[in-house]
Amino acid sequence: MKLPLETLDGLPEGLKSAITEADGVKTLDLSKLMATEDLTGLKGALSKERANNAAWAALGENPDAVKASMQELRDAKPKGRSDDEHKQILDQMTADFDAKLSGRDEIIGTMRKSNTSAELKAELAKAGVLPEGMDLLANFALSRVSYAEDGALRVSTMDGKPMIGTGADHGATLSDLAKELAGSVPQLVRDAGAGGGGKQPGSSGGTPKTTITRTAFDSMDQGARSTFAKEGGKVVDG
Repeated sequence: MKLPLETLDGLPEGLKSAITEADGVKTLDLSKLMATEDLTGLKGALSKERANNAAWAALGENPDAVKASMQELRDAKPKGRSDDEHKQILDQMTADFDAKLSGRDEIIGTMRKSNTSAELKAELAKAGVLPEGMDLLANFALSRVSYAEDGALRVSTMDGKPMIGTGADHGATLSDLAKELAGSVPQLVRDAGAGGGGKQPGSSGGTPKTTITRTAFDSMDQGARSTFAKEGGKVVDG
């Protein structure tokens, strides 16, 4: 996925290697933010799933049609087989079909999570978040992002309620989420008035330390907590 950029001002050095330019238009290539082996694995899994879907499509135009055909077979009594044998065959067919659907959903979920993480990091960069804070904030906030049955992205608040923002029907976008995260942890945001380098006013420079509430820390997964601790984060009551 590629995002057009009007200017590179404020873009962290870590993301500039992912910039391409054509016809005077600068673009942030999100695919360059992921390891090559990750992209290859996802593309390979997707190609395999497409082949599997094509094979299953030969059995019916959609999953409901296949299930309807299975039900017709259940209602029929073929010659040469007992009812128990017939039921075992149909049960196995149903289990295989359900496994295919589950595998497809898992692949889609993995791809969505990877794409959402990359897009959120890009929005965090636009909001001025320092490179060392992007992974921490993105991993922390991904649990607040979900998708509706029609694929529409949904962002929730810390307590699980729909977040209000600038998107369709007044829902929040990843840009809204990134701005909220940047505002909640100013220590990880570039100080526009301090002369660059991420140095906070009145500080002596170096890597900013993060302070978050106990509630926010408890909502992190194990990986995010580990990263937070390694980067010198501090947890306070609240």
